[in-house]
Amino acid sequence: MMRLRCGGSAVRFAALAVAAFALGGPFPALAEESEAPPTVPAGVTLVEVVRELQASAAQMLWTRLGDEEGRTLLFAEDYRTGGAACVAACAAEFPPLPAPADAEPFAGWSLVRRPDGRLQWAYQLRPLHTWSREEEPGEVATNVGLAETANLKLAERPEAAGALLPPPGWRVARFEPHRSIAAPDGIEARLVLSAQAVVLTDFAGFTLYAFDGDAADDDQGGCSGGGCEARWRPVAAPALALDVGDFSVVSRADGSRQWAYRGRPLYRYRGDLLPGDAHGRDADPRWRMAVLTEGFRPPRVAVTALEGYGDALSHGGMTLYSGSAFQKYWGGRNLRDSFKNAWRRGKRLGGDACADEDCLALWRPFPAPADARSTGFWEVVERGDGTRQWAYKGYALYTYADDEAPGQNRGQATYSFAKPDGGPDDIERAVWLAELGDTYGGAGVYWNVAKP
Repeated sequence: MMRLRCGGSAVRFAALAVAAFALGGPFPALAEESEAPPTVPAGVTLVEVVRELQASAAQMLWTRLGDEEGRTLLFAEDYRTGGAACVAACAAEFPPLPAPADAEPFAGWSLVRRPDGRLQWAYQLRPLHTWSREEEPGEVATNVGLAETANLKLAERPEAAGALLPPPGWRVARFEPHRSIAAPDGIEARLVLSAQAVVLTDFAGFTLYAFDGDAADDDQGGCSGGGCEARWRPVAAPALALDVGDFSVVSRADGSRQWAYRGRPLYRYRGDLLPGDAHGRDADPRWRMAVLTEGFRPPRVAVTALEGYGDALSHGGMTLYSGSAFQKYWGGRNLRDSFKNAWRRGKRLGGDACADEDCLALWRPFPAPADARSTGFWEVVERGDGTRQWAYKGYALYTYADDEAPGQNRGQATYSFAKPDGGPDDIERAVWLAELGDTYGGAGVYWNVAKP
């Protein structure tokens, strides 16, 4: 039993199940992605909190948890001894994040049974709540990020910092997978977007891999001699390193020491040039990423490498795109990670980046089924005609009619200009897009390949 408080009144309720907070969470042995547990429960979203800058890409701050609509999730700072029970009037102001009756704990996610018998999700032992005072989804988390970076120069509307901050005793729930696993110095659990998963990385953020072939005749996990180490670099362990949790030290034939996870030696792929790369995923079918949890993605969606643009999302091999309202940016928009947009702008745009017949002849919405749920970075948008569409990181996704074969990206860096000299509907749309993009020197939609 756990004794928790809310507004000074003590209540008792049972912890149905508790996933590990720092030690020994139910992460699997390094398995195929399809065998890994999910990164978040269905209906729980991930949102990048950014600070928008004047005429340049937004500054990434951290990733937070949201409910199915993207509302900020909070937890009580005194969740171990109080606050988290939150019943009666408290629960009216801070509604608990519900879990289905058949939910099971996994990988940092646990469950608590509330006094009324219903289940509530907890992340790293912290029961999660929304806040009734938040009017626009995510504004509380955004304001926290603005307040934390209040001394940042060239920021747009810094007066927005602190407009609506969590009340005393409550904090924004950040997605921090490294806190759910015990790891030695130099190895972390990180969300790698090109992997669409939480994977093991080294200290610099480079993806780690393990051998998946027949290693019965090779005590080095399938990589010793024969030029293997020209591509796969063993993750070295210090001379005095000791085992930590599921991490152990193995000795190699040359006398060096190497880190292993649940008995599988770990490697870095030399073809990964920057932190967050996951090019080793396709280098050799006998090798796989060190996946801990698999991020949700719709069926047939993959991460595809596009020459000149890096990784992009695709559906059935066809490149996916997102449209965003014109914004003022210095420099090029086609370089790696040089064109990012705030999640809130995409949410406001919804499925209206492309809504008229002329536009829809070129840009085809990526449909979401009737039973689809927003989960992770993937959200469901309802279009004006009542159909449903997938969105990624807040922005509705489309394929391009002139892409005739998988891997083509002919719709990249194209513009759909608004018509300020047209009819009333055209003028209204031009004004709306200008306000959405905070730019009045022109209005329209810029189309960009969907980056993971």
